[in-house]
Amino acid sequence: MFDKFLSLDEFLTPGLIKPFYLLALGLTLLGTIFGVLGGLGMMLYSPIGGLISILITVLTGIGTGIGIRFFCELFIAVFRLHDRFVGGHPKDGLPE
Repeated sequence: MFDKFLSLDEFLTPGLIKPFYLLALGLTLLGTIFGVLGGLGMMLYSPIGGLISILITVLTGIGTGIGIRFFCELFIAVFRLHDRFVGGHPKDGLPE
């Protein structure tokens, strides 16, 4: 593992995008679950407010998941463009 890290033969960033995506998606899911539970607790005192809170929490969770996916896809596209125009190996020169 450290051999790959220290060799500079390839970029580490594309390999780090998937764990970042899964971690961010897990945190978003966890936050959405806590928000829904909070909305359910709020429904004891204000049913309409709790319902609105649950709806907003679920929509925010969906939007955040889509935004995280978009950010990761954009990041992958930037590195693929870099590989194409500059070269995949750090020792490669600039294209002519």
